[in-house]
Amino acid sequence: MGLHPSDVIIGYEKASKKLHELFEDQTCYECTDVTNYDEVFKCMKSAIMSKQYGLEDLLGGLITKAVLMAISSRTKKFHSDNIRV
Repeated sequence: MGLHPSDVIIGYEKASKKLHELFEDQTCYECTDVTNYDEVFKCMKSAIMSKQYGLEDLLGGLITKAVLMAISSRTKKFHSDNIRV
């Protein structure tokens, strides 16, 4: 088609920058309280649904309980190393 490969790369880079600009403001739901079971479960359920459809309620509840037990009460931060399978 007469395009040089570097022109195609430049086009992809411009598209990537534009996509990052557009996606910065796009959020469906934001978890504001990481110690609230219902909020964490809502976020966890959507993540589990994409991997294990049909088991999102069972696995989401178990994972949410594990996450809430692993959160430090002082720092309110979650470390995945605190959960073992």
